Amino acid sequence: MWQIETQFSEVIERVPGVKSFRFPRKGLNLRYRAGQYFYVTIVVNSKPLVHHFSFSSSPAEKNYIEFTKRITESDYSRTLDNIKPGTWALIEGPEGKFTLPNSKRKLAFICGGIGVTPVKSMLNYVKRKQRPLDCLLLYSNTNPRSIIFKEELDELGKEPNITIHHFVSSSSQQLKPEYHNGYINKASIEKLVPDYKERL
Repeated sequence: MWQIETQFSEVIERVPGVKSFRFPRKGLNLRYRAGQYFYVTIVVNSKPLVHHFSFSSSPAEKNYIEFTKRITESDYSRTLDNIKPGTWALIEGPEGKFTLPNSKRKLAFICGGIGVTPVKSMLNYVKRKQRPLDCLLLYSNTNPRSIIFKEELDELGKEPNITIHHFVSSSSQQLKPEYHNGYINKASIEKLVPDYKERL
């Protein structure tokens, strides 16, 4: 494991209420596997507080590591919401076994909202490292405007071995054909993942 005192290098608003936070990686031995998580300590009300977050960056990205969080009313979250580049942090990791298999496999991911962060990391790694994995993602959000990493996921979905299906559970507007209306359920899985018994 590594433990490093560092500074926030960039803050990116992904969608309203969701932000990505980056730390510099270049020149540091911050090894991790796509799908793992790490710990971030920041100063909250003059005291150090720690939380763990999945990497939303890919290990193939050499310049930074990144986590992405939905901003809530907790003291830690509100402090993060106002973090500026250059602010001190302590990062420790990595941990977790929710990672890609080493052998050639067919995979299916099902997630909603902020739960996409480790999946985005894994899919990006599959693309960048040309891993022989057949990946399919069913991703649910409230409306099209709340889809985190929409542009990046759409780019990943252009890869021959990556398929992305967006579900929108609550929308009053007319949806484009690229969206599935409603929730992910048994019927939608059987329709869109007919080979689900073959997939991890």
